[in-house]
Amino acid sequence: MGKFGWAYIGCGGIAVSTAKELIKGNENEIVAIWNRTESKAKDFAAKFGGKVYATPEEAINAPGVEGVYIALTADKHAEFMKLCIKNHKPVLCEKPFTVNRAEADEVFALAKQEGVYVSEAMWTWHNQVANKVKEWIDAGEIGEIREVKAAYAWPMLKFSKNPRLTTNEMIGGALMDIGIYPVTYAYRLFGMPERIVCAGRTKGDVDLAEYIQMMYSGFTAEIRVAFDEKGGEYFDIVGTKGMIHVPMFHMAKSAILKNGKTVKYEKKALLYDTEFSNVAGEIRAGLTEGRMIPMQHTLKVMALLDDCRRQMGVRYPQEQSFEPGQLAEAKCKAISHVGFNVRDIEKSLRFYCDILGCKEKFTLTYGDMADDIEKENNALGIKTPFYASVFRKQAERKWSVYVQLPGCESFIELFDQMGVKKRKPATQMDMGFTHFSLEVNDIYAFRQNIIDRSGREYLDTDIKRGLENTLQMWMHDPDGNLFEVMEYTPESYQVVGR
Repeated sequence: MGKFGWAYIGCGGIAVSTAKELIKGNENEIVAIWNRTESKAKDFAAKFGGKVYATPEEAINAPGVEGVYIALTADKHAEFMKLCIKNHKPVLCEKPFTVNRAEADEVFALAKQEGVYVSEAMWTWHNQVANKVKEWIDAGEIGEIREVKAAYAWPMLKFSKNPRLTTNEMIGGALMDIGIYPVTYAYRLFGMPERIVCAGRTKGDVDLAEYIQMMYSGFTAEIRVAFDEKGGEYFDIVGTKGMIHVPMFHMAKSAILKNGKTVKYEKKALLYDTEFSNVAGEIRAGLTEGRMIPMQHTLKVMALLDDCRRQMGVRYPQEQSFEPGQLAEAKCKAISHVGFNVRDIEKSLRFYCDILGCKEKFTLTYGDMADDIEKENNALGIKTPFYASVFRKQAERKWSVYVQLPGCESFIELFDQMGVKKRKPATQMDMGFTHFSLEVNDIYAFRQNIIDRSGREYLDTDIKRGLENTLQMWMHDPDGNLFEVMEYTPESYQVVGR
């Protein structure tokens, strides 16, 4: 096949930067252009090729267009992505993907409904050096992570007067312009943190700098962001067996691994052209979701950025007021009926840890169970039953895992039933061991946290007022186990052992 045809919506600085690389490569070409200022679009076309169109709809649907690249300010991203989706044109949209997580949810929901490919243009995910760093970490080259320090701090405002950097309505500010890079980088390497803490320095309604802590089990990623002061750009990861240093990490062309030996990995590829080529390949393969940047990754990063802005008190004019209780900590207070049979214990663990924010406290294996059976029967002087040897053959397999909800001392126990392929899902009338009631101190905040952690599909009902003014909703886990989430309002009484 020939070169992949792109329609460019917007001709600003980032559009120019990407176009300069595209014309050097052999796999992409610009065939259509629209910009609010037509003269600017014509100058762009003269340098990089493509035909200028009077309206975005004409550019999107122009002959030869296979995908649309949106390079407008972030306040316009959702509007133009929806336009592309409604015209059934695949989309590559610049970062930040949208104003907030809720807006991103709407875009992806529409894309899924229409079967249209949409991906975030976060080139770090396509960077070969960044992928090598992840490969080193996943392979245990530096052992267990102990310390992470990163910075992206340059006095950009001394050199650029671009209003998009400092205009609240245009989603200006350090976090969304450059802070998104280290937050994304840390998420890419380590996943969702257990907690994110952000303290920022603002001027008016725009943030100029922030100190971000992404807290994981065993270490904290400490991130310094600023675009009005010096601090450099780097991402350093220290482990028990070595360390990794990545200079200029958001557009890295090299990384250094030290673990008894020193390895320098270098790639000098065209970074933007690589990104566009990867996306073009996914589109031509008929994908409706990015393989390099799956939808859930974009949503989770947007949720982390939302959380940072909430903590700094930064809000954009396009946003509605926060829902009741959204600013409160969504801690759990009590649970009951804490045992679940599950078909796939690893899948269920991901749900409880990633979606509900639980921590895995301890695990019993089939080997542990075999030990207990043998010990008990030896003490009684009787023959060990045959099934102990069956358990012994799968000694390392998890049998029972205990997870703990945030802010709650009780445990949920997940049982793996050997040989069970399918269990009958619980119902709201099933009050046995396949059901539990979870009491939280703020059900609105709890629900929002579930959505921010990409768990909307597990929410079965909206929040409603039940018996004795109790606020409640229903959820389910991947195996269909139902549970009730409750918040007792000031007018209600405390139910013990519900």
